[in-house]
Amino acid sequence: MFIRSILCATVAITLCTSGTHASAASKSLTSSDFAAAIADGATFVKFYSPECPHSQNLAPTWEQLAMDHKDWSRARGFKFAEVDCLAQGDLCEDNDVVSYPTMQLYYKGKPVAKYNKRRTSELLNEYVASMSAEYINVPSNISTKEVGEVKVNPFGKVIVLDKESYDRRTRFGPWLIEYYAPWCGHCKNLAPIYEELAGALKDKVNVAKVDCTQNQAICMSEEVRGYPTIKLRQYGQSIEYMKHRTLQHLSDFALGAIVPSVKSITAKDLNDIKNNNDVAYVFVHDSKVNPDIKALIDRTSQTFYEQIALHGADDTELAHQLSVSSPALVALKDNRQYQYQGSLTDEAAVKAWIKETKNPLVTTLTNENTGTVLSKHGWTVIGLFDPSNPATENARRELIETAYQYYATIADRTTLDGQPLRFVILDAPKWEGYVRGALKLDLASLPAVLVINSREEIYYPYGLDGRRVPVEQSSLLNYISEVESGLLTPKSMLSLPQKGFRYLNGRARELIRFSGEHPMIAMAVGSAFLLAIMRKFPAKSPEAQKEEADGKDIKQD
Repeated sequence: MFIRSILCATVAITLCTSGTHASAASKSLTSSDFAAAIADGATFVKFYSPECPHSQNLAPTWEQLAMDHKDWSRARGFKFAEVDCLAQGDLCEDNDVVSYPTMQLYYKGKPVAKYNKRRTSELLNEYVASMSAEYINVPSNISTKEVGEVKVNPFGKVIVLDKESYDRRTRFGPWLIEYYAPWCGHCKNLAPIYEELAGALKDKVNVAKVDCTQNQAICMSEEVRGYPTIKLRQYGQSIEYMKHRTLQHLSDFALGAIVPSVKSITAKDLNDIKNNNDVAYVFVHDSKVNPDIKALIDRTSQTFYEQIALHGADDTELAHQLSVSSPALVALKDNRQYQYQGSLTDEAAVKAWIKETKNPLVTTLTNENTGTVLSKHGWTVIGLFDPSNPATENARRELIETAYQYYATIADRTTLDGQPLRFVILDAPKWEGYVRGALKLDLASLPAVLVINSREEIYYPYGLDGRRVPVEQSSLLNYISEVESGLLTPKSMLSLPQKGFRYLNGRARELIRFSGEHPMIAMAVGSAFLLAIMRKFPAKSPEAQKEEADGKDIKQD
């Protein structure tokens, strides 16, 4: 009996000794260093007993898991550790360990998740990849290349970002982020769609939200001016979503932005590109181009998704037409050509140049920007063109040259309301109702150019001679000078019925506002008004009503 006890003790000591051995990849913790070890970043801890067969079976899998991700401690702030519960019973009890092995994830000293799936290498690897993305904490001196691939939206759920997690997590994208306020009705309506979207974009795009009432600094830095504002953030750049907030539209936008959108063209496409885009970029290259440059151009197309038209051309004829040699990045806008002069491997410089050149002098109005542009304070020179009209190409060129000349002489001009004019182009047939109704212009009169103020709902339909202004540079500049000098009289965009309706609506709004601000006065006035009506039309007594009824009966007889 004594010999048997000695043998059992020996076996236990052997198992305990082998179980407590930990590699550099998975540090063995005790009650003296446990709290300090899990205080920073994320720590995945295995609580085990060396006598437990399940713990013994897990040991090689755990060791391999920790070894495969040993660099994560430095690059991601994600580390592995283990506790021998046979030797550290109190520590395991304090952490609510009731079975072996138990695997618990801690973040900044607090338990955040417990692993409860099968203990296979594949599932454990998938789990740590997901959780390292959830609790990633990369030091500022670590490059994205050192971090490696970070798992995207592993759980298919909306992630709540705040001032603690925003920067550390969005550094590794892509992220579709809703900036919202809890009281916002549109935000509440979006909520179920947004939850469904997160599931649809699982493993593709991170979906998150930021409460701007609690994270004002974040929302100010993202220039959030209304709720909800939705932006896709990747490569340190944000793109605002401006379309309908439907599941399909949001999904298409997010999925489109995460893949390169460089369109291949040849020399024969060049004229169409110039005519159909306010600003177009062409990356001219050959088959020997540096792969790093091509990758940078691909990322740039994602960074400026739906903001710029970026084309790629492996075409010597096109290079000849643009008078450039490969590789080159060229911007075509406002009847002119601009070439990037810096290094095409300097990503920050390329982005800065595109930001500087991506806004045209004359903007084409679209479904997305029409309301924003025309509702701004000030005056607008609007070119009303029919794309199918052969005269449109020349008219567009004349309007752009007019804008150049106008801005070149802006210091010497008398601006309207102290602001320079904006120049835009509108597809008149597409907006025929507005052109006919507000601007009193027939489509047969196109192309035409007018100076308008959409906020004030007034415009100048004619020049000083009482005629439509020809779409020609000198005539347009003369017309603008006449407007600025006060020689012309503006006309209203509203018809008489519209003016009457606006007047009554305005008075009604004033009355409602006054009632809200002065409820007691409003009640007194209302009561007096009702009393006056009652005196003017007094109610008939029952006797009078009976006499009236009798009179009707006699008349019928």
